[in-house]
Amino acid sequence: MHEAFELIRLVDKLPLKICALATWDDSFMLSTANPKGDAHLLIYDIKDGGKCEAKLTRTLKKFTDKPITQLAVVPEHKLFIALSDGELFCADLDSYSIKKPIGRAKGASFFAVDWQTIRVPWERQELRVCVVMKKKLNFYEYKRGEFVQYKNELTLLDVPKAVAWVGKNIVACIKKDLYLINTDNGEVMDLFSIGVNRTEPCLLQLVRGEILILKDELQVCVDQDGKPTQSISITWSEPPISVELVEPYIIGVLPRGVEVRAFEQKTVVQLIRTNDVKMLASHKNTVVAESNVVYKLEPKSYDSQVQDLVKSNNFELALQIAGLIQEADEEKRHRRQDIIRKQAFYQFTQLEFEDSLKNFLIIQEDPAKVIGLYPSMLPSELRSTYASSYPSRPITLTGKELDDATKHLQKYLTQLRYQETQKLQKIAKEGGGEEAESKIKKTLELIDTTLLKCYSKTNNSTLIGSLVRLPDNHLNLAECEKVLKSENKYQELVDLYQSKGQHEKALKLLTDFSRGPTSSGLHGLEPTITYLQNLGKDNLPLILDYSKLVIKENPKEALRIFTEDSVEVEGLPRDKVLQHLQQNASELVLPYLEHVIRRWKDDTPFFHNTLLRQYTIQTKRFLDLYRKANPRQGRRPKAGEEPDDTGMMRKKLLQFMETSKYYYPQEHVSSLPRDDMFEERALLLSKIGHHDVALAIYVHVLSDQTMAEEYCCKNYDAEKEKNKDVYLSLLKMYMSPPDLEKEYGICLPNGSPRPTPNLKLAIQVLTTHHCKIDTIKVLQDGIMPSDTPLRDLKSFLATVLEEVTVQRRKAQALKGLLLAEHLQVQQQRMQVVSPHFTIQETTTCAHCKKKLGTSAFARYPDGVIAHYYCAKVNQQGQEGEKPVQL
Repeated sequence: MHEAFELIRLVDKLPLKICALATWDDSFMLSTANPKGDAHLLIYDIKDGGKCEAKLTRTLKKFTDKPITQLAVVPEHKLFIALSDGELFCADLDSYSIKKPIGRAKGASFFAVDWQTIRVPWERQELRVCVVMKKKLNFYEYKRGEFVQYKNELTLLDVPKAVAWVGKNIVACIKKDLYLINTDNGEVMDLFSIGVNRTEPCLLQLVRGEILILKDELQVCVDQDGKPTQSISITWSEPPISVELVEPYIIGVLPRGVEVRAFEQKTVVQLIRTNDVKMLASHKNTVVAESNVVYKLEPKSYDSQVQDLVKSNNFELALQIAGLIQEADEEKRHRRQDIIRKQAFYQFTQLEFEDSLKNFLIIQEDPAKVIGLYPSMLPSELRSTYASSYPSRPITLTGKELDDATKHLQKYLTQLRYQETQKLQKIAKEGGGEEAESKIKKTLELIDTTLLKCYSKTNNSTLIGSLVRLPDNHLNLAECEKVLKSENKYQELVDLYQSKGQHEKALKLLTDFSRGPTSSGLHGLEPTITYLQNLGKDNLPLILDYSKLVIKENPKEALRIFTEDSVEVEGLPRDKVLQHLQQNASELVLPYLEHVIRRWKDDTPFFHNTLLRQYTIQTKRFLDLYRKANPRQGRRPKAGEEPDDTGMMRKKLLQFMETSKYYYPQEHVSSLPRDDMFEERALLLSKIGHHDVALAIYVHVLSDQTMAEEYCCKNYDAEKEKNKDVYLSLLKMYMSPPDLEKEYGICLPNGSPRPTPNLKLAIQVLTTHHCKIDTIKVLQDGIMPSDTPLRDLKSFLATVLEEVTVQRRKAQALKGLLLAEHLQVQQQRMQVVSPHFTIQETTTCAHCKKKLGTSAFARYPDGVIAHYYCAKVNQQGQEGEKPVQL
């Protein structure tokens, strides 16, 4: 408890009995009654000049013939309402003259006033009065200087003792029961009784659309639907006679005095002993009255109240009172932060960790000061700095209390981290200075490092891993190294090194633990391979250096370092990787190049040439082994059909030679043996356009006429000079076999016969492919011997003549069609240019109606004539036929 109000005597020992009391602004009004029953009104002004006192400013004797039992002042409309002898009067607050009675007949026993500002559909002020007339309720609204009835009266079962507004509805007390009455349709809902010990009801309308009701010593608040609005109600020390809300307090008049309570916290603040207080009124000032004495409840200094409340750890009430202090916004903010800071520290000492950290977050307290409340969480160099910044010595947490506090610290730091990250992003986007950015990063470093310690304390490996792997983490490397090593979290330590760019440390750790126990999580080569795959081209020297250790252990697995389908691996400089493999793992060159070309679709000529060279070397090696293993083999198998690795490698070589477009074939011909690998030589020769040599190999070395014809079919192109006579070359090979070794440097395999002319095959080629062979060259160049029997050439010549005849007829028909088309076009042209028209001196423009004269003009297809300019402007303004420009 603390002293919130001081009781100051304003009016002492009136010779008249006080019947009613009302207050407004710095004034209050007393209704008194003399022995004859006349009602006098006494008006007082409250003066606060050093000493609080009341000055009688006006006396209205015999204001009414009977005592006034109820008073209500409405300062917004400069009027007050009085109830006397069953009549309700409305009087002016300046002249105190009665305007006119409210209602037409006597019989009023109680009234309730409702004044509010309504903002929908437009802002307006509304003053309503509910009058109890025996069993009826009458409703009046103040309009144009008078009260007029605006709703139909409602009839109740009995006479209400009291009524009060709650929103648009009315709460009425009949006998000892309370009812909620809908003023629109008259529906009545039972609420509850006012209690056993209470004889008179006490209803107080609250400004927030609620009503306060006293049930014995219990205080209940309900809304306009009759639903309770507070989960916990105030229980007064004894049933109050009346109550008034004076934020943040609620004041009740009790038989033994005036009791002051905190409205939100429900706690007793002060008890002021008085003799026999009966009445209570509050507006700007709070006034209480006995039968002939008036007091003012003067609030104590808000500043001193706040200090007292903070000392007694009543922080919520202190915050409410601090909000009432008139001071600059900045000072108000500092005062509020100071209170919440002390509240948060007190809550922490009471083990209310969640509420404490929420308050620290609200005021944006320095995270270092909050973390300093936890043993060993704050770095040692900061502990001494913040040790003296707390209101008292922080408590020492151990065991379950420490675990609970640590869990709540995690939530606090996570929320704070999000807020600080948002600030950092805003600075990066809008600009806010390097100093501000540096400060936030320093705060984030403390937050992240402490979070790691919290996760380690609670043994949450999942969260530790998530934190250290964050690309934007701000962990302090030295602090976190100690924590992770002490907890044997080596996988997380590797992730930390990786996020901080300390790749050499990470790789050294991975290398050390690769042969270590499996429980470490870093056993084997896989962690090292995965790490190297993620480094990217900026760390190529490290990748190449540490890949040597993997190559030494397992070359096949080491290849994955350079062939993983990831952005980082695919972006490595392939020429440098190839050079590295050539120097340290030659057996990986071939599979690496295959992956680069086939999987990554690399068309760099250097890689294609290198792969072709590798295929050639491997094929020659396998063929040599194969030939030595089968020295007496007769006819050699077809290329690529050799058994085992020999056939597989040769098939790869042939397929690559055939499909790749990015190697230089002329560079590889010389690398082939003269007495072997003839299929490969023929493919390379075809790539560089040496069709004669390629066909010589197919016809005279391999003796494969089918392959020779397939070669011609594949390479024939009538539009290319080198390729249009490929079938003619095949014909020459059959009729005039060359000296292979002398002319082309090709050695025939041992036991192969020397090539001889083959007229039969030559005639077969002529007959089958006559349309692709220049007949004139065949006959004039002497390719066919002069002694060749005509009967052998009959089929060829007949086919050629028939083909020539068909082509001639097609040409004649096409010529006729083109001539007909030409005549049609000429006819259409004549029709277009034949119309004519005459421009006379009187010819006018269709748009501007002026004469054309010698101006440029345009003619529309329908014959309309206009100035060229007018036609152009009109065409831009609307869509339509385009004029013919002349």
